[in-house]
Amino acid sequence: MSDVEKVGLRDRKRQETRARLERAAVTLVLRDGLERTTVDAISELADVSPRTFFNYFDSKDSAILGLREIEIAPTTIASDGGVGLIEAVMRLLFAVMGAPLLSPTIREDRMEIVRRYPHILGGQLTHLTQMTSQTSDAVRALLTQYPQFGKQKPADLAASADLVLAICTGAIRVAVKEWADAGRKAKDAELEQRAISLVREVAGRLV
Repeated sequence: MSDVEKVGLRDRKRQETRARLERAAVTLVLRDGLERTTVDAISELADVSPRTFFNYFDSKDSAILGLREIEIAPTTIASDGGVGLIEAVMRLLFAVMGAPLLSPTIREDRMEIVRRYPHILGGQLTHLTQMTSQTSDAVRALLTQYPQFGKQKPADLAASADLVLAICTGAIRVAVKEWADAGRKAKDAELEQRAISLVREVAGRLV
């Protein structure tokens, strides 16, 4: 197994563990209530130790809402030269978001939790601001690797990154909504391809 394959396998295992923790947290809150949901209970249901829990989340609220430190590895930002810009940005966004955030079911469950416990939103709003800033920086770094953006002035490059990010995240939301409305289980690869197609279709009609 190559080093790249080992890194990919390790990343997938981390995503799977994070997904189990998030699902366990949401399940417990809906079943037992926010106050009775503890880190120990979440860890037990997810079949990990409380120590492992804190490798992924800093509190039970973070697990319930799926809030986590953004892990953008240099290899995620680096383009291999054979990938188009839209594909590269989508790959970055899917790596940042991870599978749990793309699950229509868990999103709906979280909305129900927020409805029941609206005060839990405070931490989410702060985290989303940070997440947008870090992701925008990553997109900007990615754009510099493509000739159509590589020579832009810093201010123009920052504006381009924000616009590309908005377009691509919007396409992902549309793709997820399509799958949810159709009652189908979302698959990362198919969602990514659909989001890429949406961006290309709309961009082609704008020029």
